[in-house]
Amino acid sequence: MRKGESAVRWCALAAVLALLAACSAPAATPSSSSEPLAVATYTPVPKPAATLDPAAPCQECWPLTGKPAKVGAVDKRPLVVKIDNVPDARPHYGITQADMVFEILVEGYVTRLAAVFQSQDASTIGNIRSARLADRSLTPMVRGALVYSGTSAYEMPLIQGDASAGKYVDLSADYTGGYYRVNFRPGPYNMFTSATAMRQAIAAKGADDPQAVPGWGFFADPDHAPTIGGMIGALPATELTIPYREDSSRVQYKFDEKSRTYARWQNAGSKAVRDVDAANSQPVAAANVVIVQTEIWEVAQIVDAAGSHAHDMRLTGTGAASVFRDGLRQDGTWSRATETDPFVFKNQSGERIVLDPGQTWVHVIPNDWTVTSQ
Repeated sequence: MRKGESAVRWCALAAVLALLAACSAPAATPSSSSEPLAVATYTPVPKPAATLDPAAPCQECWPLTGKPAKVGAVDKRPLVVKIDNVPDARPHYGITQADMVFEILVEGYVTRLAAVFQSQDASTIGNIRSARLADRSLTPMVRGALVYSGTSAYEMPLIQGDASAGKYVDLSADYTGGYYRVNFRPGPYNMFTSATAMRQAIAAKGADDPQAVPGWGFFADPDHAPTIGGMIGALPATELTIPYREDSSRVQYKFDEKSRTYARWQNAGSKAVRDVDAANSQPVAAANVVIVQTEIWEVAQIVDAAGSHAHDMRLTGTGAASVFRDGLRQDGTWSRATETDPFVFKNQSGERIVLDPGQTWVHVIPNDWTVTSQ
């Protein structure tokens, strides 16, 4: 080998060895003064926390109880059922399944009930009795069907005229099926029906179309503070008395703090008797007790066998009211613009009083009566 060729080969071999050493050497570590590599990162922007007014009325609930409802169910037409309330007609059947109950003065200053069924359909309801003039104002308020057993010759054409005008559905037992007599009570306290039978009667009249029933304004959250929703400044009141007839009709309620409901007693033979539903043995447990005070007058055209006159009353406009809720009493006002509007209750500061979810009892009494509480 020539001397020049040997030098060239050694130079080439050295170059190859240097290249191999460079490839196998560890990567250089940046010094502390080196700029870090830019890395793309995503940081989510926090959303503002949702705020819920604890006193806001429930939007997805039954309009007459405030209890949660399935979509589409709240448009069922309510039944406004006339139930006798003298001692011989008690205990009532199906009363605890009513969404709300109105207690109204009738002739002789005894009372009659108008029980409204929508969210629950009781299988046994009784006993059924005749309609009164106040029902002509209460039934269109809930877009209802009036369930009753006859009425006076004076009122019958008025109810029929209301029904013809589309104000409500007339389901008088005089010309509607689905009523029956029981053998464990004497007449006239033995007429009964069921919600199913009345809904079949509504369908037979072609009146089972969806109804936009106005809501009464119930809490969305049942575990709210007692003093919110129009009850600021309310007075403690765990017992109350409504001065109906002492011998047969006086009503008392007692608040149960554990269940946040009002147990109901009504006099029979001048003694208080606990109201218990005979259909299911459940005692009445009202979430709200509401007092509506207004003008009530005798109607000359309607007289019973004892010579007592029936009553009519003003149920639109405004007047004094008291709401019992959560063991508190709030005095204020009621208002109702038309017969298709619900009652609205406000405290003395003009703030709306929100109701507890559950059954509401509404008592319509004269302006000069006093409801005592403690």
